[in-house]
Amino acid sequence: MSITSEPSRFAWRKLSAAKWEDVWPERLSEFADRLAITALRGAKTIRLEVFALSKADAERLHAAFGGSIVPHRQDWIATQRAPRPPIRVRGKLLVVSARADLPRPPSKCATLVIPAGMAFGTGEHATTVTCLRLLADVAAELGGEPWEMLDLGCGSGILALAARRLGAGKVDARDFDPACVRIAKENAAINAIRGVRVKRLDVLRWTPKGNWRVIAANLFSSLLVAIAPQLASALAPGGRLIFSGILREQEAEVVAAFRAAGLRVLKRAPKGKWVSGLASR
Repeated sequence: MSITSEPSRFAWRKLSAAKWEDVWPERLSEFADRLAITALRGAKTIRLEVFALSKADAERLHAAFGGSIVPHRQDWIATQRAPRPPIRVRGKLLVVSARADLPRPPSKCATLVIPAGMAFGTGEHATTVTCLRLLADVAAELGGEPWEMLDLGCGSGILALAARRLGAGKVDARDFDPACVRIAKENAAINAIRGVRVKRLDVLRWTPKGNWRVIAANLFSSLLVAIAPQLASALAPGGRLIFSGILREQEAEVVAAFRAAGLRVLKRAPKGKWVSGLASR
């Protein structure tokens, strides 16, 4: 394709006061699978970004909420954000945004390089950090036992790749956004990690074809409620479901849907306005 050709996909961006963070997921629920909300350090402001939009959808968002429209080209997001500080997880995992940030001498814990801002789920958001901690806890609980993981809404692939570093035999990673699928594969290559199978998936049309000892579902609450029966079906007996992406006021609805599907919530992990947790069947 010529570099001067008209882009086929667009992204919409907007800054908003942080106090409205819990309102935007509902306003933009139509694009829940492509929405990223990032808290800006040192400011009472959040950045809203909706990716992989048609021109008509991007213009519709602009007309309704203002903001700006930019071409969604490869790696455009990566130029928008400064590198983040290293993320340390339970003394077991270190996540950095560039190889230059890896410790010297090498760290005794496992390491991951996830470039900052390349896709939703690069470690900046409270839900991603909490999922990483819960994943490290589950991996420690399983010890040396063999286990496989399904990562729904994989974003940058950070949880899927972390699972491999923490001992998972194989990992299936799924996301609706083709850009996330591509970036997750790129991040696997950056880290020389094999055994992670990344594919596109619409979870609302998902019929599980197997069982996993561990499932990570960092999705919006409406999606968790809708696919609770599928999550229960896909989770191996005694397995662990790491769930996240739930605002505090939405927690009761999600827990009720899980119980109706035969899942038991074992642990809550609130952080700010968000709630994550562990469930089993």
